[in-house]
Amino acid sequence: MANVTVEVIENPVTVTTEDQNIDITITEQVTSVEIGTSGPQGPKGETGDPGEVLFSDLSYVHTQTVASNAWTITHGLQFIPSITVVDSAGTVVEGSYNYPDANTVVANFSGAFSGKAYLS
Repeated sequence: MANVTVEVIENPVTVTTEDQNIDITITEQVTSVEIGTSGPQGPKGETGDPGEVLFSDLSYVHTQTVASNAWTITHGLQFIPSITVVDSAGTVVEGSYNYPDANTVVANFSGAFSGKAYLS
């Protein structure tokens, strides 16, 4: 068996062989990449109904200013979201969550506190 070495360093391709009876075919494959600049920003899209949540806004932050052990959060996301709740000091608080519909979460905690709920 002949020793064949193929080395590609951009162009040209170098092929070295010790056997004179080997046919070597080299096919060059070119990959083309076009780089340009982006055009101007397009017009703002329609917002739809006032209660409609667009795909660009798939999160909601609820601020609970009055300390309570039960928070009712109407978020309008139109799906059952993941929730992270923090108290006013920024500590994550565990609770239980009920979803009466796709736009509402009822969060229950062992004690009353104020803070924020981050839904996504």
